[in-house]
Amino acid sequence: MLEKLTMYRLLTALGVLASVSLLAGPCAAGQPTDKTVMLVMAPAGPVLAEVNITVDGDPYQMWVTRFLAKTIDTNRDGELSVSELQLIPDRLVAQAQAGSPKRMMRKASQDKSATSVVADVFHAWFSQQLDRGFNVVAGAVQASEAVRLAAHIDANDDGRISEQEVRNAVYTMRFRDLDNDETFTASELMPFRDPRNQQAAVVPDAADLPFLQLTDQQTIQRGAEKICARYGDGSSIPLDSLRLPETAKFDTSKDGRLQVAEIVGLVSDCPTHLTLNFQLSDRAGRSALTVDLPDTTDFCQFNGESRDRGRLIIDGMPIGLRAYGGGKGTRSIMVNFVLQYVSGYDSDKNGYLSEDEFPQMQQQLAQIQVNGSFQDVDMNNDEMVNREEIRNYIERDNIATQSRIDVSVKQDGKTLFKLLDVNSDRRLSRRELQTGFAALAEYDLSKDGQLTEEELGTAYALKISLGQNEAMRMSSMRNMNMQTGSTDAILPGLSGLEGPEWFRRMDRNQDRDVSQREFLGPRDVFARLDKDKDGLLSAAEAAELDAEQR
Repeated sequence: MLEKLTMYRLLTALGVLASVSLLAGPCAAGQPTDKTVMLVMAPAGPVLAEVNITVDGDPYQMWVTRFLAKTIDTNRDGELSVSELQLIPDRLVAQAQAGSPKRMMRKASQDKSATSVVADVFHAWFSQQLDRGFNVVAGAVQASEAVRLAAHIDANDDGRISEQEVRNAVYTMRFRDLDNDETFTASELMPFRDPRNQQAAVVPDAADLPFLQLTDQQTIQRGAEKICARYGDGSSIPLDSLRLPETAKFDTSKDGRLQVAEIVGLVSDCPTHLTLNFQLSDRAGRSALTVDLPDTTDFCQFNGESRDRGRLIIDGMPIGLRAYGGGKGTRSIMVNFVLQYVSGYDSDKNGYLSEDEFPQMQQQLAQIQVNGSFQDVDMNNDEMVNREEIRNYIERDNIATQSRIDVSVKQDGKTLFKLLDVNSDRRLSRRELQTGFAALAEYDLSKDGQLTEEELGTAYALKISLGQNEAMRMSSMRNMNMQTGSTDAILPGLSGLEGPEWFRRMDRNQDRDVSQREFLGPRDVFARLDKDKDGLLSAAEAAELDAEQR
């Protein structure tokens, strides 16, 4: 009977392990769980990159669940009971959509009468239940560099900025003027954070960055629409725009162009221009990065700078790549930080914490964004919480965090906002938008009256790493704010303004101009003073009025 049971478990394990290599979404057939496709909106055409992510040689979800299964197997018998499955963090249980640990056990073992499940069988099944989306977060940049102004004012979404689009920016961005002061600050236009919540994480749609992960039919449809808007007429693109071999077979209408629906079919079929391999390691300094470029992808170049980083150049647009691991070190820091308080909370000095002594430790855990009751931490239910149980609980909670992949996107180089903000006060005034395009003429290398990010020298940095604990992320954000300074506008104050006193007092937003809305006199007087008819009164125009009165 024992041999039959062992054989049954072995066959079940093999069955689950064989099925774990399928990925829901694009490129589903026969692809391992660590593959996804990313769309890069490059200057000359869209680029599809296959992204492979492993952790210590395993698909990252498999690595997470193997680590978790090993940690909750408290008696080290290779079997997981219901009580052991109850040690899995709630946010991971919710992803399994099983309702309870008992149902998870029965689903994983495929046996409704099971009282336990083989640890390897469970971790293989559980890895299939975890979310596979990226968690896109902001990289540390200066406020003026974080603003992707081009994405806000590119009215026709063609990836080029014309003089008229810059002039129309006051109207195009009118709903982004949250304080209604007729200027646009860096914090109002910040892609990475809502100005009312400086710690909010970035998502691709909100950031309007030229990267989009294609995970399902909805994101594929959105990607196809963005491709047509950027490189075509809004509904289709020429066949050669995709720069992929055998694209003609997807042209079902035989008109030499690809419609949105045809692009969806092509992307779903999973042809890609290049492959990015991010080989992460739980140990610091062990991660690696490689890039596979087919001979047909001559518009891409990759320069490896070290084992874990390099520079990918697509159509002249540089993208810094980095694979970043080291989760084990982060967990150790958090564990050691908490354990130093155990002896202080152990009031009777008996070597463990009772339920009465635990509240202080619970508050300490909350400081590192780890929440758990006495019963949660007391793994063996002996009504005593020791140092090892605290260590295991923190590691389980953090491994739940690392079940996702963080993609940190950072914009470098010259930006349209920074070039137009001539007085560096971290905001754009009406005058800067109305007259600023002339100062950008030197960057118009093609002399077509339009600017691209390639001409401006804009660059990006893309870092892929294991998910970071929220406490550590908040600490990093605080450090970033200390390094980059405030995102608020820099106001000169009345003493820093020029012109007559009445002019300086009317200039309520202190942008060194008085708009018609700020002007307190009759409309016909404003029109008479506005000599150049640009809708703004300058200090020089105001001074002329004072001269006339004298």
